[in-house]
Amino acid sequence: MNLFENQKYYNKEDFDKISYEDQQEIFLRIRAWMPRVNERDRYNSEKYRSIIINRIEQICAYACAGHIPSQDYMGYIYKRGFGDIFPINYKRSIEWNIIAARNGSKLAPQKMKAFMNPAIDMIMLSPRWGQIVKYNDLNLSNYFWFLSQYVCELLYVDLNLDPAEMSKKELIEEDTNEKGARIFFDRFRDRCVQGAIDNLVKTLPEDVDEDEIGEELVSEEEKKERKKQSSEFVELNIEDIDTDDK
Repeated sequence: MNLFENQKYYNKEDFDKISYEDQQEIFLRIRAWMPRVNERDRYNSEKYRSIIINRIEQICAYACAGHIPSQDYMGYIYKRGFGDIFPINYKRSIEWNIIAARNGSKLAPQKMKAFMNPAIDMIMLSPRWGQIVKYNDLNLSNYFWFLSQYVCELLYVDLNLDPAEMSKKELIEEDTNEKGARIFFDRFRDRCVQGAIDNLVKTLPEDVDEDEIGEELVSEEEKKERKKQSSEFVELNIEDIDTDDK
């Protein structure tokens, strides 16, 4: 089955069940396909440019239609750009990452880790944190994307994001103002955190026991790194989660 035709990749409930490693594999397949051209076309600058733009347009069309791995890729390509062919757009990158995370992507929260860390820290300060951890079986491998999804669900609504509406925006539109993007999205993130906590608490059964579970999900070293990141706009680069192309 064609990667872009698999219906599991359009459904939040299905995609949410796919492991981090398998989601990464899907992403890498798209990333490897996008620039792959024959030798003759690669050395024809106009033809190569046309092919690259056409493929990004295709991926964007799938992302707008609800294909979650393509949404992941659009968050990536807008953050990285592609040489002098496709420009960086920080605001669009964050928008696509929020959309993908809301739809079950485990990669998207990692790609905007510095942005999400303050929200995760605030959730972990909740007096119900121990209960949230216990009831949702949270651990070191899943707590970050799980909590990020709750925050991104509210960001998605607050920012009026909609994959279908993204198709109406200009595909090629440069925005290299990273600081401005941070200021803009930080404001929305901070006001969504309490709503995320409230939604998490609503899922708790009335008889769940109070306990101290969860305090050690984040090491002292990571707490220090988060504090450092919260004062800088240093998003986790995709290289930090990439492996060799497959």
